Amino acid sequence: MSEQRRGEDDRVRVFNRRFATATRRLGHTETAVRLAGVYALAGLADDWPESRQTCIDELCAYLRMPYEPPPEAGPPAAEQLAFGGSQEVHHAVISIITAHLRDDARVSWRGHDFDFTGVRFDGGDFSGAEFSAGTVDFSDAVFSGGTLDFTGTVFSGATVDFTGAGFTGATIDFTGTTFSGGTVHFVAAEFSGGTVLFGDATFSGTTHYFITATFSGASIDLTGATCSSGALDFAGAEFSGGTIGFTGAALSGGTIGFTGAEFSGTIAHFNDATFSGGTLDFTDAKLSGGALHFTDAEFSGTAVVFTGTEFSGSTVDFSDATFSGRRGGLGKGIATDPPAGLLLPPA
Repeated sequence: MSEQRRGEDDRVRVFNRRFATATRRLGHTETAVRLAGVYALAGLADDWPESRQTCIDELCAYLRMPYEPPPEAGPPAAEQLAFGGSQEVHHAVISIITAHLRDDARVSWRGHDFDFTGVRFDGGDFSGAEFSAGTVDFSDAVFSGGTLDFTGTVFSGATVDFTGAGFTGATIDFTGTTFSGGTVHFVAAEFSGGTVLFGDATFSGTTHYFITATFSGASIDLTGATCSSGALDFAGAEFSGGTIGFTGAALSGGTIGFTGAEFSGTIAHFNDATFSGGTLDFTDAKLSGGALHFTDAEFSGTAVVFTGTEFSGSTVDFSDATFSGRRGGLGKGIATDPPAGLLLPPA
């Protein structure tokens, strides 16, 4: 055996021992020992590129372990203390992953896969991270209370999956986030209360799927968002109460689709939005109560489609909106005698 081969074998043995020691620490009852295991795994991932994904997988697996808060009504002090320790370790794992995805990371973990399937999140900071390529899987995750911060995050070519995730009273903040290429899935996700913020986010060549998602009393804010190419697809989604805000948003060549969506008492604001090309599609949507507001919106060469839309006690208000270019798109699917509740601008 060559000296180079022996040296490589020795290196692998050392890394394997470090890996075994770190993973054992993750199962310890003491918070400090678990934290030591987390940092040891992160250090090993930095030093061992060939098995970096394996180390990342172990950190994500720790997050997937059972993690429930103690009962609100007078739990024993020991139970509260134990949860506090678990919460500290959970948030430390998230912070470590984020630090390795930022521009100033000493060692980058970009391009790797992150499996958060079924993880319970009660906050955490992913701000400033960049997910390039790879898969980021939040499917069936639970977001309950707290704030999960994605402000300024970049998703570039990655597949991000929130399919079946549950959002209850939490704030998910994507303010200023850039979505470039790849796909983002919120298919069949459930939003109950809470707030999802996409203010000033940029969507370029990305498709966001909110297909059959359920929004109950939730606030979805896309104020100032920009969508050029790609799509925001809410097909079959159900909105009950709550608000959707596209105020000041800019659609340029992309598609915002609500095909077959149902709105019940929901208020959607498209005020001051700018639509240049692309399509705004409410085909076969059902509007019961609530309102769609397009006050002062500007449409230039955009198709606004209400084919088969059902209006029941709702208002769609285009007051002071301006149209140029493909004006006929507004009338597509609308009878010459528009349904009650549809307020069109002067011809």
